[in-house]
Amino acid sequence: MPPSPRLSRLALPAWLAAAVAAALPSWELWHFQPQPGIAGIRMSEAYRSEVPLTSHWLLSPLQGDLAVIMATVETWAVSALLVLTGLLACLGRRDPETVGRRVAGVLVLLAIVGPALPRYVDPEGHGPMPLLSAAWFTTVIDSWGSTQFCLLTAAVLVLVASWAMRPADLEKPVTPRADTAWRRLAAILVDYLVAIVLLGAVVRPVAILTGAYDLLSLDLEYGFLNWIGLFEDKAEPLRLAILPVLFLYFWVQHALWGRTLGKRLLRIRVVSAQPEGPPRARRTALRALIFPLLVLVPGFGPFCLIVDGLWALLDPDGRVLHDRWAGTAVARVRVRNAQPQP
Repeated sequence: MPPSPRLSRLALPAWLAAAVAAALPSWELWHFQPQPGIAGIRMSEAYRSEVPLTSHWLLSPLQGDLAVIMATVETWAVSALLVLTGLLACLGRRDPETVGRRVAGVLVLLAIVGPALPRYVDPEGHGPMPLLSAAWFTTVIDSWGSTQFCLLTAAVLVLVASWAMRPADLEKPVTPRADTAWRRLAAILVDYLVAIVLLGAVVRPVAILTGAYDLLSLDLEYGFLNWIGLFEDKAEPLRLAILPVLFLYFWVQHALWGRTLGKRLLRIRVVSAQPEGPPRARRTALRALIFPLLVLVPGFGPFCLIVDGLWALLDPDGRVLHDRWAGTAVARVRVRNAQPQP
């Protein structure tokens, strides 16, 4: 078994400094928050104004759900947890350079996405500022502050620390069989947008047939997490019907073909871990239940989803927790060489 990478005099201080820099935004939030612990709830409620989001109906739900996730990241100091997880992954015989690039990439992504999530108000007083407009881009850039500086600083320190831990050629740590992390992230984004379109086509007919006309105005403009009433004391049963629809969307496609529309586009698929092949229907059902069940847990559910993804850094095969529990894995689709035309 290859030896674990050693912590040099440069690596350990760099990892610790990166963790401190990544934790500073959360510390500021908890230090200056009048009632610590409800940041996620307040962020969610900020998206529940009386002014409808009339522009970019496909991006507004994504913006709302990402805001809930980002609030969870800041409240629970997930950025610092990510850095410490990267350190443990390097000590656990994972390739430091690969781990460093992943951790730094996520930190940079958090720094870039964060300022784009709040609902900015049009300075002329005409409601929310249209997404992707020139004024919106200007406001987003002007919103960069100490949080972005801390996250980018942490990303640089992580790259320095992982570079200092790089092993010699004869002591190369174990590397997962295939790197599908970014492909999986892109596939999730595609499936999210597809689900928004499908559910948007389902919500209105159901609302008309059942007489729940309040759902017509709410629609999905604030995202899945807000729509099912994640931060409310009681959620309407009709709103919870969205969860079986999401479950069926993923389960049916994974059980029949091993991949969703997003995975098809990114050329990845769900396979059985041992031996590699099509997974059984019950395993894909267990896998597809994770998201609908966790989103019902107020506050702690999104945090569990984030931890589920972070596990891939520690896992020897690069699998997330729900793949471990279900006995599945995500692999690249092998493309056969095209035959020459006669």
